[in-house]
Amino acid sequence: MLPIKGGDPEINVLYIGAYILRKIRRQKNKRMEIKKVFEIGESELFISVDYIIITLDWLYILSAIRCNGSEVIVNETE
Repeated sequence: MLPIKGGDPEINVLYIGAYILRKIRRQKNKRMEIKKVFEIGESELFISVDYIIITLDWLYILSAIRCNGSEVIVNETE
């Protein structure tokens, strides 16, 4: 269950996940270095690494992304 009340929306896993997915999808090959994902989280969302890790775990569990070691790749739906 995801908390939806009483929390800051900018640190909600749904918000962060959507933001990260949007950024990765805008890349030509729909992939991004993990280091860049962490940089986006810290510089654009002003969140800690912990929130980024939780969000990436959540997206992976949902099969929205996959990782190949150094990159995050969006799994496109057809």
